[in-house]
Amino acid sequence: MKEQEHVIFREVQRPRQIWVWLVILAIAVFMWYSFIKQVIFGISMGNNPAPNAVLLIFWLIFGIAFPLGLLGFMKLITEVRRDGIYVRFVPFHIQYKPFLFKDIVNYTSIKYNSFTRFGGWGIRINFKGETAYNMGGDQGLELQLSRNKTVVVGSQNPDELVKAIDLTQKV
Repeated sequence: MKEQEHVIFREVQRPRQIWVWLVILAIAVFMWYSFIKQVIFGISMGNNPAPNAVLLIFWLIFGIAFPLGLLGFMKLITEVRRDGIYVRFVPFHIQYKPFLFKDIVNYTSIKYNSFTRFGGWGIRINFKGETAYNMGGDQGLELQLSRNKTVVVGSQNPDELVKAIDLTQKV
């Protein structure tokens, strides 16, 4: 890809919180159990069981696609290129979301609490209109954009991220 020829900094983050893994795996195990018990062995789940077709759909979504999508493919990719910062939250973004340097008024490495500021991890927008792209942790890069908007990009290496941006600004 031509656009990735000029990547100065690249960080790929994956979910690390054990509780996220446990919740997703617990849902998947329950769906597998329900599917096997009702569809394979013919033993109804509960007093008012869902039809097998509905259970099959739920099993495909929450027993296979959901865990694979979130645990297998989910990642936050942050890149610094010559013209800006690019963020992609896989599998939710098909393309990179660009934050061009011409639109960035200020940037700084920060320490923040994702739960108190944004209500959790992922792609978040708080009541102040600030947007966050974070996978976990309490460090990141805060961007003040010319449209009077604030964007926080979570990072495990915020100082390296700032150094890469500084490097592009000197050129």
